[in-house]
Order: sequence, then structure tokens, then C-alpha cells
Amino acid sequence: MRLRAMIDASAVRILAVVLVGMGASPAIAGAESSQVSVGPIQTLAHVPYPGNPGAATLDGNTMWVDTSAVYDRALDGYNAVFAYDLNTGQLQSRRPNPIIVPQQPVAAMGLAGIALDSVGRLYIADMNGRGVLRLDPRTNAISLYGSVPTSTSTSLTAMPTFEVFGPDGSLYVSDASAPVIWRVPPGGGQAKVWFADPRLAGWTTTAVDGIAIDPSGRNLYLATGQAANIRIYRLPLAHPDAAHLQLFHTYHLAPVLCTENVANVTGPNGPAALLGCLGLNIAGAGGIVFGKSGRLYVSLIPVAQLSILSPGGDELLRFPDPEQNMQLDNPVNAPFNLSLDGSGRLLIVDNGDPSNDPPGGPHYDSKSWAILAVQVHDTPGRLFKPNLP
Repeated sequence: MRLRAMIDASAVRILAVVLVGMGASPAIAGAESSQVSVGPIQTLAHVPYPGNPGAATLDGNTMWVDTSAVYDRALDGYNAVFAYDLNTGQLQSRRPNPIIVPQQPVAAMGLAGIALDSVGRLYIADMNGRGVLRLDPRTNAISLYGSVPTSTSTSLTAMPTFEVFGPDGSLYVSDASAPVIWRVPPGGGQAKVWFADPRLAGWTTTAVDGIAIDPSGRNLYLATGQAANIRIYRLPLAHPDAAHLQLFHTYHLAPVLCTENVANVTGPNGPAALLGCLGLNIAGAGGIVFGKSGRLYVSLIPVAQLSILSPGGDELLRFPDPEQNMQLDNPVNAPFNLSLDGSGRLLIVDNGDPSNDPPGGPHYDSKSWAILAVQVHDTPGRLFKPNLP
């Protein structure tokens, strides 16, 4: 029963081995695609144990990275937030680094999206249902900024995943366990349902992950659905009702079957790999982010690829090619979240392999826990960083 609950509630984030998509080769469409090009995918930073990075966000030359998956180290009781030098990809000399974020004694999930306010405080989604935490890097203090209750649309508990500030300082939060977008009022407090619609539903309990506001500051974009039917929606901030929800783009992906994982389930890492494979096969999009160009960048978790959409919703490019990906020193492996930096690079949060860490045993690192970087010749779209008390 507990295993079934974990699969239902957290399958979108149970991330393990590299899965190569069937029918997921690079796609180029339309005249505008001639203006889109990407460079080689490189490893910018390694994320040490507890690994499985959940999100990366930039504050000047500092890149903040949190850790997400604890399903195979549920007794650790903590997650971490690391500070990196964006230019070198090395951990900064600040102390402490990482900042430890305590979790419940037994936690199924970890941390996900990170947003920033005007003074550099971090707002981090806790997928274990607590809500949105506020971390002040000046003092290392951690507090609960926005509590997210379980709603009638939430089958188990709320699972806040990614978030974004709006122009008025409201924080919009996606929920991976329900077809709901939450709104935390400026200054914090209990989140309330801002928008709920059955069209945002995914597979069983999984629902909305990716969330972004376009450069105009007028529309919220949402990524939802399982691999076979990933949907990107657009919703005006001024009209959060069913009549104004518009379909922006649809993906129909076909991940490979988990045959190899089934065959090796008796190995030391077999159960976690099999569970991760099953989770990825029913997962959909991860994080989404807008460039200044108006293009939307989408992480496609189940096929280990990135997609670039035009401002009109056409797919301009999908990469990397599966065969080329397998030849990389550090392949794209469960791309959970995305961001853009000022030098035109797309930063890919590579959630990677399970930790395979026995309770009370040694801590193993994996090179698949990484922030990857690829030149896309685009810079970040407008991000709202409110002045909050």
C-alpha cells in the first residue's frame, strides 16, 4: 500500500536511469527554426550527495541548486541547497555550503522550484506538502512562507513543485498531485486555489509541474499531462477561469519499456531503477522557462530531451538526438528543471540516477547529478522579483 501511494503521489519525480525515447528524435519545423541553433551540451556543475537536483536559479553570479528526490533515502531527514559560482561551476566558499533543509523523519520527496525576491531570498517548493519555504542566504534562516493545504482536488497530500512570482508579488505554485494552481498572497500566508480544472490532470494523481509567466507579464503558462499527452496551456493572469484556458502545444511521446529494468531488478540498484523507470514512463514535462526572445523551453522528462517552442506554439527544435545523447560524457538524464543565464545558455537540471544509498551506510555520489549547460543564444525573459516584507 505504501509503495502504491508513493508511485501515485510522486511518480513524476521518481527519476532514475537514462531513458531513450522511441520516436523522439530531434524535430525541426517551420521557417523560424532556421534562426534556432544550439551548441554542445556540457557539464557546468556537479551536485554532490544528496544529489538529485530539483531546481537551479540565478542571483547575479550565484547559482542556487536544491535537492529533490529522497524516495530511496527516505530516512536521511534532510535536503540541501548549494551555492555555486556561475562562471566556474564550482561551489562557493560561503559557509555553510550547502545549507541543510530538515525534512520530516520519513520523507517521500524533497525540494523543487526556486524563486527569488528583490533582496535575494529564496522561495523553495517542498514537495512533501509543507508548502513554500523561505530561505534567507544572509542569515541561513528557513521559515514557512506559504502553507499549501490539501484540497478536494488533491488525492493524497498537496505536492507543491514549481513556482513563479507575478507582477503584483503573488506567488503562483504548481501542484504535482492535483490539477490545481495555488496562489500565495504577497508577504506570505496560506495558499488558496487560484485555478483548478480537470484539463490539468495527468496520470492518476500527478498533474501540473512546469509553470512560467511570459515576458509580457500577462499570461501564466502550465505544463501538465503524462508522456503520451503532455499539454502546455496558457491562462491570462487577469482571467483565471476555464473559459480563458487555451491549449498552446501538445506532445505525444513514447518512452521505452522497462524491460531491462525488470530483468535486473534483483541487482543492488534494481528496485530503485525499476521504480524510477515506471515513474518516468508516466511522467510528462518538468520545468518550463521563457527566453527574452519569447521562445518557451520545455523539459521532456520521459525521453530525456529539451524542446524549444516559438511564441506561437510551434516546435522549433527538440534535442539531443537519443544516440548522440548516449555518447555524451554526462548524458541528459531526467531533465527536471530549466533556467537561462545572461550569456545565452540554457541550464538543465539533470536529476539523474537514484542515490542507491543504504540507510546508515556510505554516501555515494553520481556524476549524473549535474547542472548541464547548452548555448541557445537566448537570455532570460522578464522575471518578477517583488519587494516583500
